[in-house]
Amino acid sequence: MRSLTTGPDAQWAAARDGKTVVLLAGGAAPPVGQLELPTDDCDIALVGPPTVLAVVSRTPARVTLYEPPYLEAVASLDLEAPARLVATIGPRLVLVDADAKQLIVVRTQGRALSMQKIDPGNPIELAVGLERNQVLLVLPKKLEVWDGVSGRPLLRPQLALPPPPRTVGAAQGHLWATRPNSDEVFVYRLSDGRPFRHYVGAPVESVVSHPASPLIVLVTPRGLVRLHCFAHSLLLVDGAPYTPGTPLALLVHGEDIALIGMPESGEPWGITLGGHTSPQIVEPPPESDTPALVTAADKLRAMRAAAVDASGTAAPAGESRTIAAEPRSGVPGARGWRDALATFGAELARGVDGELPIVAVDTELGELAQRLGLSAAARRALIALYALYLVGEPAFPIARLAKALGDWTEPLGQGDLAALALVDKTGGKVGLRRPLSELLDGAAPLAVRLVGGGPSTPRAGAYRVSRDARADAAIETELATLLGRIAVVEGDLATGLVEARLHGATAVSFAPPADKPRPWPRGAGLVLVLYGTQTAWVADLPTLATVS
Repeated sequence: MRSLTTGPDAQWAAARDGKTVVLLAGGAAPPVGQLELPTDDCDIALVGPPTVLAVVSRTPARVTLYEPPYLEAVASLDLEAPARLVATIGPRLVLVDADAKQLIVVRTQGRALSMQKIDPGNPIELAVGLERNQVLLVLPKKLEVWDGVSGRPLLRPQLALPPPPRTVGAAQGHLWATRPNSDEVFVYRLSDGRPFRHYVGAPVESVVSHPASPLIVLVTPRGLVRLHCFAHSLLLVDGAPYTPGTPLALLVHGEDIALIGMPESGEPWGITLGGHTSPQIVEPPPESDTPALVTAADKLRAMRAAAVDASGTAAPAGESRTIAAEPRSGVPGARGWRDALATFGAELARGVDGELPIVAVDTELGELAQRLGLSAAARRALIALYALYLVGEPAFPIARLAKALGDWTEPLGQGDLAALALVDKTGGKVGLRRPLSELLDGAAPLAVRLVGGGPSTPRAGAYRVSRDARADAAIETELATLLGRIAVVEGDLATGLVEARLHGATAVSFAPPADKPRPWPRGAGLVLVLYGTQTAWVADLPTLATVS
């Protein structure tokens, strides 16, 4: 399952590919957060304010909230029975049970959830989220608008919807409706129920809409068409890098409206459709220098003229006018992620309060945080400490860091970073340990030599194996086969243990120490290759073969 979801504003977009969900700031690459869903049988949505990612799973029947940007689970609510997500209204999720007889409205309140049940008295065919926390229910022989706050019906609009099967959605102040394999789109003005019929000139495969946008995008075999619900104009979206099957969504921020797509391979793309930076109508008629609004009849001819002939070349489109797609500017790429941190670090060092930068998951810092499973507080502390390190502040006062983060846990050494032995605390100051700063700089480890494939989960704990007159290379190959990536310690063992944990490897030492390394990073693994006399602490270790 591949999908693309946007929230009530243009701040976030969530792209789903199977069980993997990535969070995109402003709908642009690189991703800033990543989440693995517990099962394929679930729905996702971005709701707010404040914006959160909601996951509705059916096995178990539960609603879970994840907080941007790092998608840390902050709240969950068990449902009495499995339900599916049918609509969102502001900070609320609209669910329908398996029998489509009961409506469940789940309200998100940042890190809290509450539930309200609604019984409309009839099976629910469709539910459409409207503005002002209202939901339209398509029931047998009638339509009803319910208030999601009070859970009561408000009115029964008289709209002549097309017969089933049909698809119904919302745009700003309007409803739209289509039928399978039809080239017609019906738009209904909610203020008076007046219908408008539009002929597209090609079968409408799907519709991309947003409750706050008067623009909707029609997906057809011949391309993308923009329909303005107020002006009732149809315009071909020309130049969009769309390919069939690409998930699409609208990003809406006031009058600024953008269409974004997530191809199966490569980065997401976006084009501006409306607002202050909207593209201009191009190719005006020869007799006029001023482009005029295109009509539905004009667009019908344009759609036919734009069809590709058998030779693979597009027919001339001089008689039509199209929307020239303009790419949206995205966030800086992964290579420039340290620039924002350096700016923030310089401001923080001068005592200026600033907004903590968001770091994408495909950077050295983002990948490490994801692999170590850092909490949101630990990620924020890691970003701040590395930002300070970049501007020559390797140690920073605990109180000033706590004020910048709004939390004392990590600065005091009570959180994930200290448990993983990644920070030093001396004289009232806290800073990153050298193995961590070297990794974030992109440098190779100093005390270990990595053997094997990519990062893996270390075999936590300490173990011993016997050399049995085997060569070092043979032992390394055997351990790499058994454990995945290993880190052969060639320097200080305590430093090597931290570096091995950071690089997703189990440490291996051919020189057993007299004492147990301190500090011991949480989740770290160490294998000692022994021969000769064993120290007391080594003699107590289990052999690796007993736990394989």
